[in-house]
Amino acid sequence: MRLQPLNRLRTLLTILRLRLRGDTPGARFFVHSGLPRIAGRGRIRIAERVNWSCHGAPVAVEVGPGALLEIGARSFLNAGVEIVCHHLVRIGEHCRIGPRCVLADTNHHPVHEGQGVRVAPVTLGRNVWLGRGVTVLPGVSIGDHAVVAAGSVVFTDVPAREVWRGNPAAFVKCVHARDGFVRP
Repeated sequence: MRLQPLNRLRTLLTILRLRLRGDTPGARFFVHSGLPRIAGRGRIRIAERVNWSCHGAPVAVEVGPGALLEIGARSFLNAGVEIVCHHLVRIGEHCRIGPRCVLADTNHHPVHEGQGVRVAPVTLGRNVWLGRGVTVLPGVSIGDHAVVAAGSVVFTDVPAREVWRGNPAAFVKCVHARDGFVRP
C-alpha cells in the first residue's frame, strides 16, 4: 500500500510515540488522515498490517497502568473509535471496527454505594465486524465471524457466527462463513 506523504508522516509519528512508550507496533502499521490520541501508562501490542483511520475524528486509546491492549493482524479501526482499557482489551485478527465505536473494559464509576468499579476484559474474536457506533461494555466476549449492527449496545457475550443488534443487543440471525473467511 502506497501512503500519501502526510499519512506516511502521521504513521511514522505514531510509531515513534508508541515505541517511546515501550509499546510494540507491528510491521506495516498505518495511520490515515490525522493523529490518534494515546493516553495512559499501560501496554499496547499491535500486530502487522493494522490500519487506524482518523478521518474526521481521531482514534482514541486510553490504556491504564498495568493494562494491556492487543490488536490482531490486519484489523481496521475507523474514525472516532474509542478504546478504554484498564485491564485487558483484545481485538482479534481481521476485525472491522466501524466509526464511533466504543470498547470499554471498565464502567469508570461504582453503580451502588459501597460497590467497586467494574473492570472486566473485552475480547473480540477473529473477523468480527462492529457497525457504526457500537458500544461494547466490560466483560463482553464476541466470537469469531460475529457481526454487531450499527448503534447496538452489547453487554452480554455474542457467540461466534451470529448477527446481533439493538439496545440491548440481541440475536438476529446466524452468519454463514467458513473458518478461513475474511471480510474485505
